Amino acid sequence: MSADNGIYIAKFGENDWRVKHAMAIENLDYYPKNTQEWKQMVKLYYEDAERFNTKGEALEHAVNLSHMLYSLEYGINILPEDYSEVFQ
Repeated sequence: MSADNGIYIAKFGENDWRVKHAMAIENLDYYPKNTQEWKQMVKLYYEDAERFNTKGEALEHAVNLSHMLYSLEYGINILPEDYSEVFQ
């Protein structure tokens, strides 16, 4: 059975990096980018995520978080997009 989980780091602005342990992260691509539905999906995943000022701090937290998990199928990933417009 697949865990289908990972730790995902996403940029939401100049000093806003968020870290989330999540399952089925591919749901972020379900709706066309920049639609209301897409923004709602991103919010669903990242609204309550841990927030950091730098990418380095976010990565350090992700590594620490990974040590607390029994299974981590997809490891730690830094998402390539900037999601700044989602929480505006």
